[in-house]
Amino acid sequence: MPQGGLPMEDRYDEVLSGYDFLVKGMGRVRGAILLDTDKGYKLMQETHASAGRLVWENRVSMHLRANGFEKIDAFNLNNEGNISTPGPRGTRYTVRDWYIGNECCLKEKNDIYMASQNMALLHKNLLGIKKDEAYSCAGTDDILDVFNRHQTELRRIRNYIKGNKDKNEFKIALLKVFPMYFEQGKKAVEMLTGGNYEEYCRRVEKEGQVYHGSYTYHNIIMCSDGIATTVFDKCAYGMQLLDLYYFLRKVMEKNEWNSAYGEAVINGYESIKPLDDIERNILGIFLMYPEKFWKLSSYYMNGKKTLMTAKNMQKLETINSQFDDRERFIQEIML
Repeated sequence: MPQGGLPMEDRYDEVLSGYDFLVKGMGRVRGAILLDTDKGYKLMQETHASAGRLVWENRVSMHLRANGFEKIDAFNLNNEGNISTPGPRGTRYTVRDWYIGNECCLKEKNDIYMASQNMALLHKNLLGIKKDEAYSCAGTDDILDVFNRHQTELRRIRNYIKGNKDKNEFKIALLKVFPMYFEQGKKAVEMLTGGNYEEYCRRVEKEGQVYHGSYTYHNIIMCSDGIATTVFDKCAYGMQLLDLYYFLRKVMEKNEWNSAYGEAVINGYESIKPLDDIERNILGIFLMYPEKFWKLSSYYMNGKKTLMTAKNMQKLETINSQFDDRERFIQEIML
């Protein structure tokens, strides 16, 4: 029995009665309720998003579908024409279209290639959404600012470890390789600051680029009749190249920086939307920043430093073992 002792169907009847579909069955999935209806699968989820944010996401979905990019988790409006519906105890729920399939497998080159093609198609179809300040669509922090903050944090971590007399195996190993990763991060920041990045940011704004913001394998569903793109809750005006960078980096990290997997990403994307020399260069610089090393260092600094030394050592050794392959792939990207 769910909370309150009511069967699931009864608990959500108040919400579902406001929609024009018939529910044949329902079940729990990650953070939501999957509905089997007479109009296909739907996903019902509690929302804490602002009204402006929901309007923006709905506007993006309508724009995509008008352009023929239809396999997305678009909102289903209720019978009153609203995006969200009141639920028990002051909650609010949204209902979206949903799809049955497997998450994109980052170990399968064919999945990676098709997901990258799909990303490029998404990017082409996300152009042309006119700005309206009434909608909540602010993007994430500028990645150059993010890298600068990471560098500041890395300095603080180095100083902390140097000043700590009790140095375990992990601290000693981290300090030993620290200079090469810190210098790599410094180089990436300098190349972005002194190169074409600022000019490219102006181009992105002029083109009115909108990016997905969370194009990860969890949100890419490989269906029998195509790919479904889901979870647009971080979608915003901003650099589409960031979607490619985050997806590419995750693919490479999962596959030990094997260039064949990176080629699947780049080739898939460029089969639909070719990258110019400036974009390839900036993408390479993004990859140059040692994100994984920063993440491990930050995790150590902000966690219980006496625990999991062996696990941290293993992660550091993995990062170190991939250093040369990572460098080679970055050079290939920037050629």
